[in-house]
Amino acid sequence: MKGDTILIVDDRQFDRILYKEYLGEEDYIFLELDDGEHVLEFLHGNHVDLMLLDWQMPQMGGIEVLKILKNDPRYQELPIIVITGLEDERVLEEAFTFGSVDFLNKPVKRIELHSRVNSALKLHRAKKQLKKQKDELQELNDIIKQQKVELEKSLELKTELIDLREQQHAKEIDTTHRQLLSFELDSSKVGKKIQELKRLYEDSYKAVKANVSDPEVLTKMKKIERNISSLLSDQDSHDEFKRLFENIDPNFFKKLTKINPKLTTLDLKHCAYIKLNLDNYEISQLLNVEIKSIQMTRYRIRKKLNLEENQSLREFIMLL
Repeated sequence: MKGDTILIVDDRQFDRILYKEYLGEEDYIFLELDDGEHVLEFLHGNHVDLMLLDWQMPQMGGIEVLKILKNDPRYQELPIIVITGLEDERVLEEAFTFGSVDFLNKPVKRIELHSRVNSALKLHRAKKQLKKQKDELQELNDIIKQQKVELEKSLELKTELIDLREQQHAKEIDTTHRQLLSFELDSSKVGKKIQELKRLYEDSYKAVKANVSDPEVLTKMKKIERNISSLLSDQDSHDEFKRLFENIDPNFFKKLTKINPKLTTLDLKHCAYIKLNLDNYEISQLLNVEIKSIQMTRYRIRKKLNLEENQSLREFIMLL
């Protein structure tokens, strides 16, 4: 099976036949030209892997051919071995300057021609392979760059989405926080009004009982008292407060009851107030109790949570 194609450019037919014989016609495909004048045109229509170029020819010599091919990007990588009978170093210098890869003096020896051609073709194949690998590497690098750009854009979009979600979450927490405090304030106000109403009722009941002996009137007043007490009981409901607070911190009450299941509803609400960063005065107003009562409640909570003497309840709650 024949391999590489070699173009022999030499005006002497004898030399062309000799080179083919030396190289072995069974190993290569040979093409021939008897002058350098039509080399460029010939290369346009034929695939050539290596050229054997005679230096001295009647119409166009080797140096002119080298200059033409050097200026054509399609053939700048074509391996060319110059063959000449001149023993002049300037010829050698010009040949290498204008693109020759090797140089042979006439008369050409079989082993030398075979060795030089084989080496030139191996070098040419290695360069082609290297260029192919370089192109593939460049293509891979371009793909990686493109993927990097796409990944950066994707990460940027995801970061923006996360930021938007965090902003939205912060707004929702802030809204829930305001709703929670508003609920507690309204609940506290209503509770105070109901307690005031109960006190007025108790005073009125004493006055009525002292001056009215009708049992039906007293029964109705007792019914009113029960309704007021029922309102107070409903007012103390923890469910709505818990629902609103868990929108801010879903696991807060679970963590506390896991530490001590015996924490009361009031204990849990008191801890939630601390988590909301309310001070003692604000808590006392919401619970409608004195500051001293707040301090007693905190002492009891500390005991239930097994806190050390020097451990702050507020810091513990904030880190929970």
